[in-house]
Amino acid sequence: MRARDFRKIMVRATNWIGDGVMSLAALEALRAQFASAEIVLVSKPWVSELYWHLPSVSRQIVYNPDQEHKGPQGFWKLVRQLQAEKFDAAILLQNAFQAAWMSWCARVPVRIGYARDGRSALLTEAVEPPPPAAYGHQAYYYLQLLFRAGLIPRYDPVRELRLRVTEAEKEWARRHLARTGLAGPRFLVAINPGAFYGPAKRWLPARYAQVADRLIRTLHADVLIFGSSRERPLAEEIAREMKHTPLILAGATSLRQLMALLAQCRLVITNDSGPMHLAAALGVPVAAVFGSTDERATGPVGGRTRVVKRPVPCSPCGLRECPIDLRCMKSVTVDDVYTAALALVKETA
Repeated sequence: MRARDFRKIMVRATNWIGDGVMSLAALEALRAQFASAEIVLVSKPWVSELYWHLPSVSRQIVYNPDQEHKGPQGFWKLVRQLQAEKFDAAILLQNAFQAAWMSWCARVPVRIGYARDGRSALLTEAVEPPPPAAYGHQAYYYLQLLFRAGLIPRYDPVRELRLRVTEAEKEWARRHLARTGLAGPRFLVAINPGAFYGPAKRWLPARYAQVADRLIRTLHADVLIFGSSRERPLAEEIAREMKHTPLILAGATSLRQLMALLAQCRLVITNDSGPMHLAAALGVPVAAVFGSTDERATGPVGGRTRVVKRPVPCSPCGLRECPIDLRCMKSVTVDDVYTAALALVKETA
């Protein structure tokens, strides 16, 4: 079957929010090339809401290995479901061996993915991964897979990654904020102090508190602190350090609710994280603190973003935990972030 004959395509989505946002350009390119095809995402529950309301996605099959698809019996239940779909092709944005094993077991005739994690024998088209110098930002990593597999003839520079929230979601966010005392026009600043990958990506809580207080005084802002339920103690630590009282929303939202609330904000200050990518793709101005990771590869995409970092010899190291003194993060001062934040506000006013 030739690529242009594909009518039903399975896409194994990435497992993490940030990677999911960075793969949006590839999904759009796939939809542009296969305008009439049914494109079905296989996604994990915690990332599936990211893809709601996207024109590039026809529908999703949610793979839940903790409940419905738990253990060998659950896995084979999913395989039988995928087999019954009779897909023409599977495109594996996820790099894991299991993604190839799943599509092979489901007898998808064309299986396309990067030749890594020992899975080449399970793929009909095992694409050699390009070196980082060949693609730069991670968004191009997914586009390169489609290009090198001959699925798209070319791709354009990625100047933005696009997410939208619905009018109903916006209205929910406004009502939710009003119930907390933040009704009417407000200058909302979001603080996202966590990072799932590890503590090496996290700027210091006391400095987040100082920046938040300064922005409250300067901009007459209200501050919202976001994060997962595991990061709520971190949010509470920042609140205790502050002279003003923020609204703590860590662990209190679904993914779509987080997106709807972020879309109400005028500024986001964050580490390199999934919410950083969400905010940038929603068009919210983002000041992102970078240390252990490389902003050239995973920085926020878009014209309303600014990376804040200080060069140190050991950065970027890519480590989850710093083996020395976290100098990359400690070198980023409150003034650095405050100045970047004010510049963004002026640029996007």
